[in-house]
Amino acid sequence: MNIQTDEALVIAFKNGQNEAFEELVYRYKNSLFQYIYAMAKDEAVAEDLFQEVFVTFFKQRDRFEVSGKFKSWLFLTARNRVFNFFRDQKQPISLDQTDEEGNAFLQETIADPSKQPLDQLTGQETDEQIRRMVAELPPRQREIIYLRAYFSFKEIAELVGRPLGTVLADCHRAIKKMQELLTQYCVVEKKL
Repeated sequence: MNIQTDEALVIAFKNGQNEAFEELVYRYKNSLFQYIYAMAKDEAVAEDLFQEVFVTFFKQRDRFEVSGKFKSWLFLTARNRVFNFFRDQKQPISLDQTDEEGNAFLQETIADPSKQPLDQLTGQETDEQIRRMVAELPPRQREIIYLRAYFSFKEIAELVGRPLGTVLADCHRAIKKMQELLTQYCVVEKKL
């Protein structure tokens, strides 16, 4: 298909062009799956939830309003599916938990001028270490980090239903925690 906006593809799909649906699935197969997997931490569950999101869209295409952003709807639906999965499993999870520091104020989001430990890693080692550090974050912070790859902070705030300042503070705390973890990793590596 020609390169089209998500909204144009949604309209085409609603008008019976199944290739448009396939293009939307292809367009989001990596980013949406990675987001779901990061939240669920189980590949099989992530695959099932990914399919559920697109099955929902497929079945409800006639009721889908094109006025909003498809990407936002997609990620919000995926987020809700993950929450529903954990609720149905009776495993307690809350992406609204705060860490031991409590709520952060906006001034806590100012950048730390100290040397960044990430500068000590290179290439594939960096990617793997970042994945491990993100996995150690509390769920609320982990979600913000993964969403940031696809959305602006304002869009994230709308998607998760939190004030922009809270989203910025959560992101800042996540980055600080990752810096601490990386510093610990670098100290351990130097000792070896």
